[in-house]
Parts: sequence; structure tokens; C-alpha cells
Amino acid sequence: MANKVVKIGLLGSGTVGNGVQDILFQDSQELEKKLGLRLEIEKIYTRSPQKKPWFSSLPQKFTTRPAEVTKHPEISIVVEVLGLERQEDAKNVANYIIDAFRAGKAVVTANKAVLASYGEEIHRAATEANRDLRFEASVAGGIPIIRSLGEGLLPDHINQLYGILNGTCNYILSSISNQGKTFESALQEAQKLGYAETDPTADIRGYDTRDKLIVLLQLLYGLFVKREDVTTEGIDHLEKVDFDYAQQKLHSNVKLLGYIRRKDNDVVARVSPIMMKSDHVLARVDGALNAILVDSQYCETMCFVGKGAGAGPTANSVVSDVVSIAMGHHIQRRPIGFQHNKLLEEKEENKYYIRFVVKDRPGIVSEILSYLKENMVNVDEVLQLRHSQEERTYFKKKCGFTGAADKILPFILTVEPCREIPLRKALDGIKRQDFLLTEPVVIKMLPSLPDVVTHQV
Repeated sequence: MANKVVKIGLLGSGTVGNGVQDILFQDSQELEKKLGLRLEIEKIYTRSPQKKPWFSSLPQKFTTRPAEVTKHPEISIVVEVLGLERQEDAKNVANYIIDAFRAGKAVVTANKAVLASYGEEIHRAATEANRDLRFEASVAGGIPIIRSLGEGLLPDHINQLYGILNGTCNYILSSISNQGKTFESALQEAQKLGYAETDPTADIRGYDTRDKLIVLLQLLYGLFVKREDVTTEGIDHLEKVDFDYAQQKLHSNVKLLGYIRRKDNDVVARVSPIMMKSDHVLARVDGALNAILVDSQYCETMCFVGKGAGAGPTANSVVSDVVSIAMGHHIQRRPIGFQHNKLLEEKEENKYYIRFVVKDRPGIVSEILSYLKENMVNVDEVLQLRHSQEERTYFKKKCGFTGAADKILPFILTVEPCREIPLRKALDGIKRQDFLLTEPVVIKMLPSLPDVVTHQV
């Protein structure tokens, strides 16, 4: 008896879409042997079909009309891998997904930006249609983190999650930390190698990480938060000097993390650079890799590491979702009863690293300390390295300072655990002083971050 055929419609034929086509066209027989059913692409929507690799051999599969995918009577699974050239396109993509649900299709999407903006409407449409929504490829590319969190850890309670969720940022930070590059040269190298876009804003300012974090909030806690509700800092204010101090004085490293913390039914999410001990598992994840550290009630601490982007890993995640639906796995239900509470973050006390670049003169440190004391912030250490003429000249040029380079002084304060609000109030006063050449750089320090291994440096 012939195996069952599951017909698939594809929205998009870019890098990931072509990767999905490669798997399903080239490996169809091998997949059929493994699954006992046949996965067959019926239609592929793209605006320029003639330019696509598979068009010459399978022109009948392509269409320039999205409705021929979303409303095709024989298609049961719609795969959305359109990406976004502009944020304004997100609404149209969301509508394609919702149209597919209304036509009785299950949907697989790789689009974290669409889920971050229109997740509530999309999840509601899936529930109303009683159809599957899968989005493994939307977070951390080739790492099966969505299925692990949503299914493998379903009986557990996720208390904390820390993620290196953007390979571009991790490549840049690794290049600064390991090779002593400036931020600008590390970014240029990332662009040359294809890790960073021509316009890297969404990556280096943390927006891409934020969108992925919002998708995880939807998955883990049934929370649909707006982008502006997630405090987001990027990495474009960090410099080589920060990594010098982190390594030489604090035995630490800096990573851009998206993180989620839960206390009872309250949940908070944030994106920011975090300073952690150099032997921590996340501190040692280099290059363009992604990593997600999960701390839970029953399984305790675990870490997932792998490629977060690229045609192969991402397409594999998309096809794994298709397989899951085709094999009849159950619909994922969203949890209820949680609330996003930014006050959780405000109530926490943490240590902080603060970097100042000043026009050197007597009395600067005492003036800074007076503002901190006024706001009940206690200094832990004052740190200073010997800075080369090259480093001082770099800051002179970057700050537009007209004086002599040897009058520029970078130095660091670390403060004892305190709340962020009084620290920010103290810094607001310090920022008004004329000795500052740049705004102070503040990095949260988490020396006791949960870890999965004990590593001796």
C-alpha cells in the first residue's frame, strides 16, 4: 500500500525557503523511509520565481500569488519563511498566516519578528481553527529549543532563562574579547563574513534578541507583550577597554543576553549586556553560536548550544516542525495565569560595572562618589589600567576632544549590590558634569549566574 502523502505550501523562497526546498526535493525518498509518509511541496510563493534555484526543473511548483498557497485545497501545511525586508511588511505576513488557519491549514513559521508583533492574533487564529502553529526556527535557528521548552520540559517550571540569541552580536563580542579588535573593526569583519547585515541596527541594538525573547514569553508563559515593554540595550556602546577591564581586573567576560526571570506568577524579560565570570558556560560560547541556559525546578540547570542561523540549520528546524505536524503530534497549548511585571527587575539588587571616560583633573572621583553616596549606592572598587597612547588617541577621536590625548582618563567603578533606579538617578547627576567625555557605560554583573559545569581557569 502506498504511503500517505502530506502536501505542503511554501511562502517564501529566500535563503531559508530554498534550504527547505533542498531538503524536501533532494531527500524526499530518505524522509519517506524514515517517516512512513511522503512530504511533498505542492506550491511555492515568491515574487521572482525565475531567479530561484529550483524553478528551472520544477516551474509548475512556483506562483506569484500567496493565495495559491494559503487556500490551495490539497495543501494541509503552510510553511512561512518570507523574512522581512521592512518592518511594515509584518502585517501582510501575519495576514497570510491567519488566512492559512482560516482555510484549515496548519502553519510552520520561522518569523520571530511577525510573532513578536502579531503573536496574539496568530495564536488566537490557530486556536479558533483548531490547527497547529509551530515556530521552532524562529528562535536559535538549528537548536531545538522551542520543542525542548514547550514539550520536553512541559511538566517542569522554568524559573530563569538566559540566552545568547544573536550570532552577529556574539561574533562581534568574541572578536573584541579574544582578538582585541575595536567594536568598529569587529562589526566590519562580521559584515564581510556575512554574519552581519549591511544595516546591522536590529542586531547590535538588541532588537533581534528582544523579538526572540518575546516569542519565548509566548511559549513559556502565554504572555503577549509589546516590544516597548521589554527593556532593551544593545552592544554598540561597548568598547575594547571594557573587555580589558573585565578580563584583567574582574576575571569576567561580557555577553549580550536576553533573559527571563519568574517569581510565582510574575515574569520579567530584558535584553542587555551582562558581565559574568570567565569560566561560566555562556562566557565561553564564542563566534556566531547561540546558547540558551535554562534553570528549572525539576531538571535544574541545562544549556543548549548550536548554530542560530544559516540555511541548513534553520531549514532543518522548519522541516522538523513539518514532520511533527505530519506525524500527528498534539497541538501545543499556551499556559495561562502569568503576568509580565517589570517591577521584578526594579526590586532586584545587583552589582554593576561603570566605565567613565573623563578629562583628567583632580577631584573627579570624589565628585562621582558624592552622587553615588547621595543615592545610597556604595562603591566596591575603583579600577584603573595603564592606558596606551593609542587607546587615549582612540577616545580623543571618538569623543571629539580637542585637548591633548594624555588628558583623557578611562577608569572603572564597581558598586556593591543595589537597585537599578537609585544607580540611574546618581548617574543622571554625574552626566551633567563637564568632565565627562562620553556617557557612563553601565553593565550588570551576575557573578553567581546558574551554571551547568564547574570549570577551573
